[in-house]
This record gives sequence, structure tokens and C-alpha cells, in this order.
Amino acid sequence: MNLDTGDLILTSKDSIVVKFMNWVQKKDPVFWGHVIVVKNSTTAWEANWVTREISLVKVFRKHKYYKIIRKKDLTDRQKEIMLEVAPKLLGHIYSVWRIFLQFLNKIFDTVWFTDIDTNAYSQVCSSLAAWIYEMSCRYKFNGISWQSCDPDDIEDDQIAHPEIWEVIVEKRSIGRK
Repeated sequence: MNLDTGDLILTSKDSIVVKFMNWVQKKDPVFWGHVIVVKNSTTAWEANWVTREISLVKVFRKHKYYKIIRKKDLTDRQKEIMLEVAPKLLGHIYSVWRIFLQFLNKIFDTVWFTDIDTNAYSQVCSSLAAWIYEMSCRYKFNGISWQSCDPDDIEDDQIAHPEIWEVIVEKRSIGRK
């Protein structure tokens, strides 16, 4: 599999985040609870306990199910910007606060809670991916700001815009969304 800068890897382990999101938003089932941004053919960026670089070998060893998507019109200049801006956020602690705000968003069906936290160093996996995309190509998943983006927003955007997104590979468990 040939991955490139900016490719997005959606993963899931039936986490508590996915279960909560499915409980709250019954009309839009959620499967993917984590997102990782590809840096190059061997490395990616993710927000785990800290925002970090991770080997793609480790990513695929750790995650049994995944979906990899690529923005079709991503330019070389946008990829260069990603390579410049993403490292600025590395080493910062995972934002439990932003997760809490995302939960409030889901409960009250709004983006108000997360939109008030504009601290770029306060990241979770999906906001990190959305921040990288907003900074490099002014793209907003599902039309929402990076602060409010969750993994399901990324997949919903990809599904709604097949003219923009290409599915590179998808490996899901049987019977899931």
C-alpha cells in the first residue's frame, strides 16, 4: 500500500468514545473512533497520550480495522505546508478537556462548546487532523472548524463528497456501518 502525506487513517477498537457517540447520535451510526494523519510512506501523526509521530508499521500492527482516505486534489504545496505545521503540535498532552467539550457538543447537538476552545495545542486525534487540513489547505470537514471535528465528521465528509475523497482501502468487521 502506497501512502502519501495527508492521507487519513480512520481506525476503531469499539472504544468508549465510539459507544458514547452511537448512544447519543442514533441517526448517524459511528464506527471510527480514531484518526491518524500520514506524514510520509513510513510515518504518521496522531494524538494519543501526546501528539506524536508513529511508525505506520505500528499503526497497522495495532489496528485490525481501518479505512484510509485521500483528498484527490491535495497539491504538493499543501503537503509541504502539512510537513511544516504538523510538527509544531508534537509533544503536547492529549486534551481530555476537548473530549469533554465534544461530548457536550453531541449531547446538545451543537459545536458551540468546542468552538470556544481555540488553543491549537489542545488536541485530540480528529481535531489534530482537522487542524492540519485547515492550516494547509483551508479545508473544513463537514463544514465545521477544526476545534469541533470528530472522526465521524471526517468519514461523513468523505462519504458526502466522493468527488473530493478517494477510499484507498477499507477493512471493517462484518456487520458494521
